[in-house]
Amino acid sequence: MLIVYGFIIGIAILSLAWGLTARPAAGRANLFAGLDVAAPTAPRRRLVATLGQGVRRLLPTGYLRRLDTALRQAAHPSGMELSRLLGLKLALLLATVVVGIAVGQPFIGIAVAAAVFFLPDYWVLTQREARESAIREATADTIDQLTLVVEAGLGFDAALIRVARTNEGPLANELQRTVDDMRAGVPRDQALRGLADRTRLPEIEQLVSALIQAQRHGVTIAETLRIQSAELRDRRMQGVEEQASKLATKLIFPVMICFMPVFIVVLVAPSAIEIAHRM
Repeated sequence: MLIVYGFIIGIAILSLAWGLTARPAAGRANLFAGLDVAAPTAPRRRLVATLGQGVRRLLPTGYLRRLDTALRQAAHPSGMELSRLLGLKLALLLATVVVGIAVGQPFIGIAVAAAVFFLPDYWVLTQREARESAIREATADTIDQLTLVVEAGLGFDAALIRVARTNEGPLANELQRTVDDMRAGVPRDQALRGLADRTRLPEIEQLVSALIQAQRHGVTIAETLRIQSAELRDRRMQGVEEQASKLATKLIFPVMICFMPVFIVVLVAPSAIEIAHRM
């Protein structure tokens, strides 16, 4: 039975990798390189996206909206779009059920398929959490760089371009997208709101709100950035202290289950052996 479980789960994981590793054809790469070459869609990508379009009509609108939001916040990892993700979920479901029937365990296949159907959701949420964590870690340092560049004499737009070009990571990519929006003619406040909408992090939303208010009321941008940087560092320190205060509570269960029995055996076993010999 364990072999059957392992076989079904292995097929599901291979199907997930099959969907995630689909890449565009070479023509698409040539197109991006500036060559006038048609960009045919990869067969696997097209097939999975077609399945996704079919299953999209059967799923609740609220669930689809939440999944699409999570994909945007994760910056569409591996080029994953909503239709392709839904098609991948359906392919995993069907593959798991078929394998369960093939090995003579249809009920087990259906039960495992129900769990495997949400495996891509977990992958998306994991990618989103990793990206949000990277943005949080880089926010305070990025604001410090903006402050230094603005105080050196550059305007805010030029400082934003400089910081976006000289850094790497998700936050730098988002800043570069904001710069591109402003170059395309989008007003600065709308471009900054777009940055907050894409990330949906309290730190970025607070920064954007402060910058927009400073722009409206004529407050110095450098002073606003300095205040935001100090507040972010204080908040990060408070978060670290909060996690440290919870550590003792979290260690109670592992200590009681893993260490206390060993301590009891070490303390009681010699006495118990001595009593057994005397009796």
